Amino acid sequence: MLKTRNRRSALVLPLLLVAFAAALPSAASAQTGSTPPKVVKPALPAGTITKTYKVALSIKPGQNLNLYEYIKADQRPSEPGWIVGFTPNLKLADGSTPPVDQIHLHHLVMLINSDIVVASGEEKTQVTLPTGFGYRYRPTDRLMLNHMIHNLTASPEEVVFEYTVNFLPDTAPAAASIMGVQTQFVDVEGGKAYPVFDVKRNAGVNGRYTYPEQAPATLMKRNTVRIQHAGTLVATAGHLHPGGLYTDLYVTRGDKTVKIFRSNAYYYGAAKMLSWNVSMGSTSPDWRVAVKRGDVLSVQVTYDTSKAAWYESMGISPVALSNSPSGGVDPFIPAEFASLDQKEVLTHGELKENRDFGGRKTRGYADARKLADGPTLAQVKVKNFLYQQGDLTMPGKKGLPPVVAPGKSITFVNQDPGTMIFHTVTPCKAPCDRSSGISYPLADAAQVDSGELGFGPAGITAAANRSTWATPTYLKTGTYTYFCRIHPFMRGAFRVKAAKSTKR
Repeated sequence: MLKTRNRRSALVLPLLLVAFAAALPSAASAQTGSTPPKVVKPALPAGTITKTYKVALSIKPGQNLNLYEYIKADQRPSEPGWIVGFTPNLKLADGSTPPVDQIHLHHLVMLINSDIVVASGEEKTQVTLPTGFGYRYRPTDRLMLNHMIHNLTASPEEVVFEYTVNFLPDTAPAAASIMGVQTQFVDVEGGKAYPVFDVKRNAGVNGRYTYPEQAPATLMKRNTVRIQHAGTLVATAGHLHPGGLYTDLYVTRGDKTVKIFRSNAYYYGAAKMLSWNVSMGSTSPDWRVAVKRGDVLSVQVTYDTSKAAWYESMGISPVALSNSPSGGVDPFIPAEFASLDQKEVLTHGELKENRDFGGRKTRGYADARKLADGPTLAQVKVKNFLYQQGDLTMPGKKGLPPVVAPGKSITFVNQDPGTMIFHTVTPCKAPCDRSSGISYPLADAAQVDSGELGFGPAGITAAANRSTWATPTYLKTGTYTYFCRIHPFMRGAFRVKAAKSTKR
């Protein structure tokens, strides 16, 4: 189990409330309100060996870093063969699985000789290739894990990557008939190491925003991958973030474009799309699309923007492409395309660790609207996971919202280790005083955000590469509440207020 957190950990959620809520039944629905499809796992070839490998790591307080880890000999198969399935997980050193609102695996990507093979995010979609297909593996290959563990707490932790590999060794008779596949990593941001974009509240049409279709034209061509050899697409599933509804995968040949799969997000529980409690629709084992060299794959992702802004969002559709043609329908021949099996299946159902408990009444946060004025300040320091003036958990004068005059700014300064701990100032609707989770607080107030204050390589980390951010000068008078979207237990407030006039 997670260790007892520092003085602020009790704010995350009362334990009795967690135990009660975990026992409640939950129903799932996609963005359309439909019943989730069945979990389907293709039969493993005869002779497949299933083994779980472990990589132990120490993570820092508040960690949100995009890192790389070489895989040692004892953390991978010892003989040549085929990877036919992959299941990711993250556990604590004691073997328990942490709840997603405390520590989660933002992503885990396995690369062989620098090529992406399998990838999964917080929703833990499993890689389940259709029977007869596999990724080639040799013990001499260079294996690497690209991972991002998000520690939403202020405490260090010992964690263990667990990845279960379904492996068919060359010595198994079935290995002789395996068709090799490669991953085409189709992503809306064009394959960046940290491929994210921001979704503003109320963007798009009728509360739905499709990216990059509705983004500026300069962002349009990033979401494409050109096919380098003729082959067959045999499997895909989308990846998106809370607020996401679905990904759409397209193929273009010449001047014609066809949608070949929609991966819906099937959410569980009352929070629905505000949470990580989700399964993504995957292709069925019978899905086959024949492609030619020069065809172009592209992806679009759609988010609901009616409730909040969604910062650092994603839209990815990794696709398994066979090394040589292996049947399938030609999507540009109408009679063939009509027979394409586009029904969805799931690789897993609801995961207990992804249940969401945010937004419940809790003690520990003040209602800033009822507090007296704090000092007039030009700067607020962020240190030790606290906003040093106006933090909603701090008693006494330190907890009073600092005051700034209309037309002026307050500058926030991250004084925690800037290369290790990033913080944001993200507006949330007052009083912003309920329990922390993925679904709460939300970026549902003013359309401003500080970015992640801290430092790191652009395109690889989430860092804004600055330690400061100033509030806009156009804010009207009133009390403004905010949170850190990296560490949602951090809450604060400031007040815009005109100075009292002096009578003569």
